[in-house]
Amino acid sequence: MRFSHRAAILAALTCSLSHPAFALHRTPVRALDGYRCMALDAPERIMMDFRHPIPLQSEPRDDAPSLAPALAVLPVARDAPPTNGYVRSMNLALRPGWVSTRWLKPYDAVHPGVTCTPYVMNDGKLGFVFGRATQ
Repeated sequence: MRFSHRAAILAALTCSLSHPAFALHRTPVRALDGYRCMALDAPERIMMDFRHPIPLQSEPRDDAPSLAPALAVLPVARDAPPTNGYVRSMNLALRPGWVSTRWLKPYDAVHPGVTCTPYVMNDGKLGFVFGRATQ
């Protein structure tokens, strides 16, 4: 019984990893102009609350519908000032939304010495390029 359970798990993992979606090598195509990386920096109890994640909302207001959970690293519009305490961002499919500034910090403030640039990837989705800051 124990052996067949392990074998089933191994078979499922093997099939999922050999799926064509895993064969696509994502590469950056172009930087996402007008956006910079920001990071969520909330207390652990907030970040780990999977029942009530920090939302990416459809509009810049507290009672707006949630589009998706906000990414831990997300692109934020560079030249757009906050509206009602929210800044413009987007999800992985590049769909625009709004995230509260309450838990946002500049990426390099949360991850000193590391750079982050939002990119459009070869699959047409959002991605990021990370590097080391030069001094």
